[in-house]
Amino acid sequence: LDSFVKMLDFGWHKEQWDIRINGLGVDVLVSAEANKMLKEAAIGKHIPTVAEQTQGEVIGFAGAAAAKMGAGGKVVLMEGRAPTLEYVRTPYRFELVMSDPVIIGMRRASQRMMAAAAE
Repeated sequence: LDSFVKMLDFGWHKEQWDIRINGLGVDVLVSAEANKMLKEAAIGKHIPTVAEQTQGEVIGFAGAAAAKMGAGGKVVLMEGRAPTLEYVRTPYRFELVMSDPVIIGMRRASQRMMAAAAE
C-alpha cells in the first residue's frame, strides 16, 4: 500500500493545486481525468473496497494536502462523510446536510454523461 501512496503527489501542477498519479505506466493529473477515467464504472465499483482498505492513508494524504494549501493562503473545504472527516485535524469544522440524498446520485449520473459527451 505504501508503494501505491508514493505514486501520488499533491502539489502545484500546471498552474493549479492538483494530484499527480505517477506509476505503473500511468502519469496523469487528477484534474485531467476527474470526469473521464476516474468516473468510469470499472473504477467506481471498486471505490468502496479501496476506501475501506486505505482510509487512514487517504485521511493522511487529504490532511497534508489541506495543510499545504492552507500554508499557501487558501481556505480549504473538504467534502466527505462526517465520520471520515472527523479524523482530519482542524480547529474549524461545519457540516452541510442535503435535504434529498437522491440528488447526489443524480449529480454523479450527470458527471458521467458530461464525460461521455466531452469525448
